[in-house]
Amino acid sequence: MTTLAHPQTRRVETGTLSALHYHNFRLYFFGQIISLSGTWMQVIAQGWLVFHLTQSELWLGVVACAAGLPSLLLSPFAGVIVDRYPRRSILIISQTAQMLLAFTLAALTFADVVQAYHIVVLAFLLGVTNAIDAPSRQSIIVDLVGHKDLSSGIALNAIMFNASRIVGPAIAGIMLNQVGPAWCFAFNGTSFLAVIAMLIIMRVEFTPRTNTLSPLRRLQEGLQFSRRHPTIAPLLLLAVTAAIFISNISTMLPAFADLVLNSPVDGFAAMSTGLGVGALVAAVSVTPLGRRFGRGRVVMTMSGFVTTIGLIVTRMTQITPAVGLMSLFGFGIILQFVTVNTLIQDQVPDEFRGRVMSLYTLAWFGFAPFGALALGFIAGLVGTANAMALFTLVGGSISMIILWRSRAVRQLL
Repeated sequence: MTTLAHPQTRRVETGTLSALHYHNFRLYFFGQIISLSGTWMQVIAQGWLVFHLTQSELWLGVVACAAGLPSLLLSPFAGVIVDRYPRRSILIISQTAQMLLAFTLAALTFADVVQAYHIVVLAFLLGVTNAIDAPSRQSIIVDLVGHKDLSSGIALNAIMFNASRIVGPAIAGIMLNQVGPAWCFAFNGTSFLAVIAMLIIMRVEFTPRTNTLSPLRRLQEGLQFSRRHPTIAPLLLLAVTAAIFISNISTMLPAFADLVLNSPVDGFAAMSTGLGVGALVAAVSVTPLGRRFGRGRVVMTMSGFVTTIGLIVTRMTQITPAVGLMSLFGFGIILQFVTVNTLIQDQVPDEFRGRVMSLYTLAWFGFAPFGALALGFIAGLVGTANAMALFTLVGGSISMIILWRSRAVRQLL
């Protein structure tokens, strides 16, 4: 039985870009930038399309809930799969499935027959693939760069994700105005070819771990390890709290842009791009800031910062200050949770990596949609901006309580 890692486990100091020295990681990095840019185009176009079809904040929550329900049910079991089978092969299958779903949504939209329930069904199927895809993407980084450059790999993974978060919404805003959402979905489907090709080209060693335990026993073992760990447990609780409450602000952006900013396309795309700009700056800054101030302190400081900025955002009625504040919000939330991700991966033993990262995935994809559904319902009662403010305040308060009670997390280097 693996013993619990000490919360002060010393990390290896590496440069932010050192993971790019690995050929496999370079292939993965550039393929994912293209694919994720297409994914963010679809996120923007899909959010706009749902609100355009329904004029309902609740429907935005329903779609988000449909996307996350499979993760709630499947993510813990997905971790067992990720620990047992080659992650590269899993990703090829999951990315291919996601490509086909994007082309299906594009075809329905081109034919002008798409309805909100079509989007809900496709979002649910996408959630099924994400339940396995997300922990595989988190866990494969150590396969590509090893333990020495793991922190660099995680930071560059965040940079890649958030660079696409700038490019995708910016292009989506233009395409929505010029040619409509169907082309955004079609571009997303095509973009998967890049990452699938890179995954096929790369050669990643995988050593299956001998374990006579049944899948359910292995799942139980992973849950017990996470629950008893002095820092992984509170870090996962922080992720759950942020996913349910704070990060769901972005779910309501289509409604906020339309009803509060009176700019359903340009305002929505601009706020999403601003969110991505701040997130990219955070991803670049995570290593030097963590080294300078200590990663536990970064997590604690950003928790208060994100709550404050999120509350101010909800009071904005003009596009320019709203975009600027969303940049700060994106900076804070990504700096906080890239740091949380790194801390978890630094301390989890390899034999538990897939199962623990599946729990991290569960936090973001499994619980968040139910928060989005509740947020959409409350927004229909008290207004979009007031509901966003309420969720931000509740999430920030719970996060501070978790950090106040977990001295081990605050002291992490």
